[in-house]
Amino acid sequence: FREPIGGLFPRCLRRGVAVKKSLRILAAPVAAVPVFASLMFMGTANAAAAPLVAIPANVNPAVATSARVADLAKTDQLSFAVTLKLRDEAGLDTFLSQVSDPHSALFHHFLTPAQFDARYAPTAADVASVKSFLASNGIKVTNVSGNRDVVDAVGTTAQVQQAFATTMGVYQQSGRQFFANDSAPRVPAAIAGVVQGVVGLDNHAVRQPELTRNTAVTPNASRPVGLTPAQLHSAYETTSLGSGSGQTVALWEFDGFQTSNITHYDSQFGLGSSAPVTVSVDGANFNSSPGDGQGEVELDIEIVQAMASSAKTLVYEAPNSDQGQIDMVATIAQQDRVSVTSISWGECEAESPSSTTTSTDNGFKQGVSEGITFYSASGDDGSDDCGDGTRAVDYPASDPNVSGVGGTTLRLSGSSRSSETAWSGSGGGVSTVFSTPSYQKGSGGHRTVPDEIGRASCRERV
Repeated sequence: FREPIGGLFPRCLRRGVAVKKSLRILAAPVAAVPVFASLMFMGTANAAAAPLVAIPANVNPAVATSARVADLAKTDQLSFAVTLKLRDEAGLDTFLSQVSDPHSALFHHFLTPAQFDARYAPTAADVASVKSFLASNGIKVTNVSGNRDVVDAVGTTAQVQQAFATTMGVYQQSGRQFFANDSAPRVPAAIAGVVQGVVGLDNHAVRQPELTRNTAVTPNASRPVGLTPAQLHSAYETTSLGSGSGQTVALWEFDGFQTSNITHYDSQFGLGSSAPVTVSVDGANFNSSPGDGQGEVELDIEIVQAMASSAKTLVYEAPNSDQGQIDMVATIAQQDRVSVTSISWGECEAESPSSTTTSTDNGFKQGVSEGITFYSASGDDGSDDCGDGTRAVDYPASDPNVSGVGGTTLRLSGSSRSSETAWSGSGGGVSTVFSTPSYQKGSGGHRTVPDEIGRASCRERV
């Protein structure tokens, strides 16, 4: 097991101060008629007759290799998100390159959320046009992200099928069922130019915690097993770097934790850390009844406390879905409360439609423009992240705006590091979605993963 918070040790920067020092640890053209005006006169009946444009990359790849066994019940309630395209994306990409280039005049001239919205976010008129379209089909808008990039909505299967001119089916794949749209969603040409994707029309992808348990070790409540905070600091020579005072770390989670376990850990090692604060995304708060991912969430919190006992920890909890993932990154970026985000959950890059990764990447881009550093586990399944024998990498570690962190096996001699080697099970390979970023050589024109080897691997202590 490798823990991405270990990536805090390298050389990532925020607002002109090295994290190592400051954290102390660690399509279609738009119709000539103005969009909003055209929709004002488009009733439901007329909408059905209007020219429709397919939104590409919005059908889950699993549909092509699965058996369709039934129609999805027309009365089922579906929660989904319509994601909008950023404005001047080419200009944003240029800015991101310059803000991280020490030779650029814009180096570390990060944006505020308001500045990002003014330059690159979808316009209020774009949002109004999408909301009007959804309402014309009886679909309720439940939220619009602060950066206007995501419009969350809920409707019945029948309403969704009518709105997006597709059908919804139930599919069988390798012993599990999932629902999905049978074809690409289609929308009126008047809004097709601003829509990035319709995310959440399938529930195929399930994000997994990147945690591997050492079954050879039997936990003992009276005797800690594994690496202590003192041993970690000694092994990586970070004792003199301080306690992370004044810094805030975000944890990206799809499950919850028990406060009593965190309190016990803090007390066990006399850390004096402040209690982690849960930030709910889409109403999620799993702490009253954590699921199978509880161990991952608690480990993430404990690592922050161990390495930066005075840092504040915000635990963002979201539903384990494509929509939850997109709303998670949008919330972190728009709130802009942290300098670092650690991600220990992932999915095979091919398990979601590519519009989901593109929409998630939009949120990462905003966060990076504001000076937020994102680290993500590269996976625990080697180059077979999908588990089907094909070569695949883990997302979001494969995102070029995220540092993918690989795992190591650490061995100590007393309190000193005697050896540290790359862990053969750690995820790695070549992305099939993202091109080679400017900071990599890549492989065949595509991004490679991981970017670095984790400096605080905790595989031995789990």
